Amino acid sequence: MVPYKVHTKMTNIKKQLKTTERVSISGRLLGAMPGLRVLREYKGSDLGPDVLSGLVICLVLIPSVLAYAELAGSGPVGGIYAAAAATIAYFLFASSRHMNVGPDGAVALLAGVVILPLTGGDPAKALIASSWLAVFTGIILVTAAALRLGVVASFLSTPVLMGYLNGAAFVIIVSQWGKLFGIDLEQEGFIQRLLEWVQKLDDMHTTTLAVGAGVIVLLVIAKWLIPRLPPLVPVFFIMFVASYFIDFKAMDVGVIGEIRELTPHSVGFTLDLDDIAKLAVGALGLAMLIFPEGVLLGRAMAEKHDYEVNADRELFALGSANLASGAFLGFSVGGSQTRTLLNSASGGRTQVANLVSAILLVAFIVFAADLLTRFPKVAIAAILVYTGIGLIDIAGIRRLWRLHRKTAWIAITTMGAVIFVGVLPGILLGTAMSIGILLAELARPNDALLGRVEGSEDLHDVGDDEKAEGIPGLLVYRFYGPLIFANVSYFIERLQGFIDGQEHTVQQVIIDASAIPSLDYTAAEKLQPYLQKLADQGIELGLARAHLPLREMDLGNEMDALFPEERNFATVADAVAAFKERGSTR
Repeated sequence: MVPYKVHTKMTNIKKQLKTTERVSISGRLLGAMPGLRVLREYKGSDLGPDVLSGLVICLVLIPSVLAYAELAGSGPVGGIYAAAAATIAYFLFASSRHMNVGPDGAVALLAGVVILPLTGGDPAKALIASSWLAVFTGIILVTAAALRLGVVASFLSTPVLMGYLNGAAFVIIVSQWGKLFGIDLEQEGFIQRLLEWVQKLDDMHTTTLAVGAGVIVLLVIAKWLIPRLPPLVPVFFIMFVASYFIDFKAMDVGVIGEIRELTPHSVGFTLDLDDIAKLAVGALGLAMLIFPEGVLLGRAMAEKHDYEVNADRELFALGSANLASGAFLGFSVGGSQTRTLLNSASGGRTQVANLVSAILLVAFIVFAADLLTRFPKVAIAAILVYTGIGLIDIAGIRRLWRLHRKTAWIAITTMGAVIFVGVLPGILLGTAMSIGILLAELARPNDALLGRVEGSEDLHDVGDDEKAEGIPGLLVYRFYGPLIFANVSYFIERLQGFIDGQEHTVQQVIIDASAIPSLDYTAAEKLQPYLQKLADQGIELGLARAHLPLREMDLGNEMDALFPEERNFATVADAVAAFKERGSTR
């Protein structure tokens, strides 16, 4: 029989273990889902600003949902599901306090391009295909987050994004051009669609065009009168009220109709292996677009409001948002710049603001969806045309051309490919060009022969400063980049060219390693015999300004012997002074 005191002590230990276990599980859960921590630690003082910001976001979200669902080809119900599910999922896992994730024009356009060939434009079929595309996109993003591959997405450089957005602007405009004129266009290509529009101009529906043009005019006026408020909000409200008093359907202007009729419960539509492969490729392109845009936007907000965001956490949150959107029959989603900036400007403090916007959206659809049945479709087309015009940034490409023509060509090529070849091929081509230029710069980085200006102790690039002259007997060489297998031959070629071009016999070569972050094994293997050859010719070798990681590398005894401790210098000036001192004692 266990003594009472011992039994009591064991019971207390068990209780403490259970409590510790519960705390541990709770801690892990809060760590995995930062949104739960936000709710647990939520301050009452943040509620008012977050609710107000959520209301403002929702006012922009409603027309955005309708417009971007049109781009994605899945109908209004897909946009509703995408906005609500993605917002909640992102809320749970995000590290950003302000970024709004949901339907986005650039993402919806690419999603529509991927699924349209598989569904023939059927909204019910598109709803299913787009949901699977969102799931595949989410899987790619979540897997990349688990493998900490967020850096890979950075290959979608700023010029590629600029080119894509400019190209997407023209594609969006042309995709809605027929609807703006009340003309049914069947061609998909940019040029083909424009030619078909010209051929069918006689079929134009004047009333539809008048309504669409009127909406565009209202958007321009609203932007001018209320610059701080997205023009979508007042114009959507005006058209929403107008549709209540005006029977657009009786005027033969297309209207949205009953939203619930678009649900695909009775649609027999399955995906074969070929469809799945096409969706997977499209999902990869979407993932490469969604992540860099989202992280750049999240970091901008974090910097503005003085907090940090975790790139891998954002990658996982964006993937979770797409998985949730797909699970609830939505389409692929990304960070919305408009709604994010609006959240910040209207005083939102936490992700609760975005959560409120999703709740209000669902409430609107549940209680007021019938009011949208009379809303004219051409108003949505007009909103998309206006959005497309706003995306055009020719000035940005001109600025890039002035600063760096090589990267400007990436933007121009990407834009042209997006317009004339296709959205996904354009993104892939732009990314390939970025990687190609990166590899070219790694294989042929900049370098410099350093010399001294008379009367100064500083060393300058002889090629940049006409007054800089080499020091007789000494050659100081700077290489801008890591020494790797792809550029070591170029390093040897350039260094030997400088040695051969000297008027005086070279007695010592100093390598300024300040811009050499690393040296790989293959480069070291190829570099060692060349440097040994220089040493055998009586040329001393020295190293200056080598970073700690480079100094600590184990390159073998043969390489270490070429750069003895006394010829490793903290600065280039020290190396030059040591050379002159040895020269004066000879």
